[in-house]
Amino acid sequence: MSSRNGSLESFLAETGEDLARGVLSPRVFGDPEIYAAELERIFTKCWVYVGHVSEIRDPGDYVLRYVGEDQFILVRDESGEIQLLLNTCVHRASPVCRAERGNASHFRCPYHGWIYKNSGAWNGAPRRHKAYRKLDIGAWGLRKAPHVDTYQGLIFACLDPDAMSLRDYLGNMCWYLDLLLGLDPQGMRVVGDPHRWVAPANWKSGAENFMGDAYHITTLHRSAEEVGAAPPMDMIMDSEFHVALDNGHGVIANFPQLPPPFGMMGYPPDIIETFDLSAFDDGQRAFLDAGMGLVVGTVFPNLSFIHAPAVTDPEAGPPAAFTALRQWQPHGPGEVEIWNWPLALNSAPDAFNQAAYDGGIFTFSASGIFEQDDMVAWSGGPRAGRSAFARRDMKLNFQLGMDGMSDYENRTDWMGPGEASTTVLGERNQRRYWERWRDAMVAS
Repeated sequence: MSSRNGSLESFLAETGEDLARGVLSPRVFGDPEIYAAELERIFTKCWVYVGHVSEIRDPGDYVLRYVGEDQFILVRDESGEIQLLLNTCVHRASPVCRAERGNASHFRCPYHGWIYKNSGAWNGAPRRHKAYRKLDIGAWGLRKAPHVDTYQGLIFACLDPDAMSLRDYLGNMCWYLDLLLGLDPQGMRVVGDPHRWVAPANWKSGAENFMGDAYHITTLHRSAEEVGAAPPMDMIMDSEFHVALDNGHGVIANFPQLPPPFGMMGYPPDIIETFDLSAFDDGQRAFLDAGMGLVVGTVFPNLSFIHAPAVTDPEAGPPAAFTALRQWQPHGPGEVEIWNWPLALNSAPDAFNQAAYDGGIFTFSASGIFEQDDMVAWSGGPRAGRSAFARRDMKLNFQLGMDGMSDYENRTDWMGPGEASTTVLGERNQRRYWERWRDAMVAS
């Protein structure tokens, strides 16, 4: 298939050698065999984000979600437990749920009428006592994810029965998710339904970009500065730095970008007054007291977040810090469906949450000014990955920050977990992401 001698395994071995040199074949963005292996080796083995607890508050609440390309019903059952059920009848494989969201105590297959409880258990069929007198009903429920767990309101699932715990999988990313999602004692909630749109890009382009690529903003996003929708891009990039974390996760953090009275994570004083820091450790408090913030980050394989100040009208008032979750749903090697969950602080006034929502939609959404820029750039990956000429011997450069190429060093005064850099002029986070990808592809 992909390597000099043709096999996927030899290509993955070659990829390990390439990453040690800071290069990568464009085939990872467009090869159908690589993509098929990702569905088996990554999406059935890793913990994957499937939703937020605020989307299924009450028993019977459900939404349709995906792990890889498999569609599931994410539902809170009658006992209040969260279930992730494969949306496939075990009789003839028809979907048992066709509405994107709703509330139901049972799911009925439209083909032959098999019925399942919202826990996934088999619960009946037409002429049950004549047709299925001896059916072992305990063996014929909907297939369910063997592991479902939550952290800071985020719902994850893993399809591997032998998987490590979610807490171990997230590792030191938990420290940063606490900062992002745990400030409000009443938590955060999703605003409306997640926004969804399809783009001609590979799913990994967004994932690796959001965990480490700030180098592009002065070029690709210069127009946002020119129309007054963002501060000077050079100032933004000079204030940011990487943090490389366990298991292929990573974040970009920053030093204060907004003047007083803005403080913790770029929030104004009246919002900060509602925060509860009693559960935060000394390092997290030092991070917040210094006015630092989180910008973007990725939980391997395909969940990202963004937290940034934004305005829809530079003359209307100060920016409001918005938070959004972002998932890169795979749709083949050359297409991705992007899901975007805007979040609101439950303790914040409606006016602040509305301003944050508006700013987030204006910048990062299907019609966001930053989003349009990214789609122009990321669409090149699948084309290069399919190119007969590029596939022959072309390598993409991931060497920024290696071997003294820039002033990219580890911070010696970092108060948090992971390896923090002195600048974003490096690609260590992206290389770590791809190393984790390669390890997952080889391990299975």
